Parts: sequence; structure tokens; C-alpha cells
Amino acid sequence: MLFRTHIVFSLAVYFLLAYFLEMPFFVLGFVLFAMAFVDIDIKNSKFGNHWYFRPLQWMTKHRGVLHSLVACVFLSLAVGAISLWGGFGFFVGYVSHLFLDCLTRSGVKLFWPFNWKVRGFVKSGGIVEEVIFVLFLLGDIGLFVWGIIEIV
Repeated sequence: MLFRTHIVFSLAVYFLLAYFLEMPFFVLGFVLFAMAFVDIDIKNSKFGNHWYFRPLQWMTKHRGVLHSLVACVFLSLAVGAISLWGGFGFFVGYVSHLFLDCLTRSGVKLFWPFNWKVRGFVKSGGIVEEVIFVLFLLGDIGLFVWGIIEIV
């Protein structure tokens, strides 16, 4: 999936969780950070384009170990050791990224080190993804406005 689709989906997940849970606003930063962090294993990603991530990219392949629940849980626990809410937000952002990537034709080795993939029918950058993006963008706007109205 494209970066922008990951963003609008992660925002929707955060808005829904924020409606049901009383959590600090900074959790959103961890959600968005983790959502982008998952693609650090590819050099043209938002984080992976920095030279200091090259050794990691040489050691791993895209949609390998970093696109697994093992990495998700391990990294979320590491962040959670510093901040429980931060670890929760990191976990939510990471899982939201993995979920969307599971819908793509390329799929994800969600249960790494096992080799089988969870994959769907969505072509990254295709028309179905465009529809998903627009629906979640409109949903985010609705959830944001609804949240503002609830506060007032």
C-alpha cells in the first residue's frame, strides 16, 4: 500500500480508539511513527531513505522480518518499557500497517519465521487502493469532526 493509505487508515484506527479509550494525545505520534517505521527495510521509504539504515536494508529484505508480528511485538515491548502509552501507540500503528499490507497481492509473512504469506487481492497503487484511500480519508474527516463536536 502507498504511504498515504497507511496514514489515513492509521488515523482512522486512532480516532476510533480515542473515542472508546481515554488516552493521551501523544499516542497519535507513536501510531504514526510506527506506521512509517515498518517500511524502514526499503530505501525509498520515508524513513529508509537515510544512509544509516543501509546496513539494515542489506541484512533484511522488504516485507521480511520487519513485516511480522514477531518484530511488532518485540519493538512494541521495547517502546513500552520506556512508555506504556507509547508502546500501545507503537503497537497500534505497526499492526495497522501490517493489516493493510496483508490485503495486497504481495502479502506479508505475518508469522515469520514461517514462510507462508497472508495476502489479498489489492494491487498497491491500483484503483481498489484509491477507493480505500478516499473512503478512509472521508471517514477520518467525519471522525475528526464528530470528535470535535463531542468535545464541545
